[in-house]
Amino acid sequence: MKSGTLLLTSIGLSSPNVLSRFLEIVGDTKNKQVAIITTAAEGKEVNKYSQLAHKQFVDLGFSGVDFVDLEADPTKDLSPYGVIYVCGGNTFKLLKFALTANFKNSVESLLKMGGVYIGVSAGSIIVGPSVKIADEVQPDPNEVGISDFSGLGIIKEIVLPHYSPEIEEQVKIFENKHNVIIDRIDNSQAILVQEGYKTIIE
Repeated sequence: MKSGTLLLTSIGLSSPNVLSRFLEIVGDTKNKQVAIITTAAEGKEVNKYSQLAHKQFVDLGFSGVDFVDLEADPTKDLSPYGVIYVCGGNTFKLLKFALTANFKNSVESLLKMGGVYIGVSAGSIIVGPSVKIADEVQPDPNEVGISDFSGLGIIKEIVLPHYSPEIEEQVKIFENKHNVIIDRIDNSQAILVQEGYKTIIE
């Protein structure tokens, strides 16, 4: 891994093309550790998608695969991990506890060290400048009462996971209302960001 990578997805590594590209980027797995951030997932580490991700990483031969909950352990040192995988779930809950845990610093440190950040759904949304889209397009319940919709601002793009043509009208209304352009990805696609350059994995 020569430089830090963000791999922003709807469903993680369950899309074959996304998995293939991830393996190209990460290279040798046996000396790398993975942190799976379960904060947004209902049921946390027992969530079926959290468990699926854990199995995927173990099967790929990573030396250590740990569940981490930013809500329960906001001071967790994430520096040993070469891959941080952020599960989907409630976007607002994830953002709240990411801010409490100063998660942006952990991600930026990971990227400087040439690591890989994998966002799944909500985990893809929070790294952008705003999570407002999760309040207006296929909205998540704002169960933690967030009123500031600023994201972590690690990338400049606003990502919409789970895109389908059926919601295009909603997305266009959002774009016009807020004067923004949304990067749409469906469940088979991902956005790859390396050194400021963005490509779409189909």
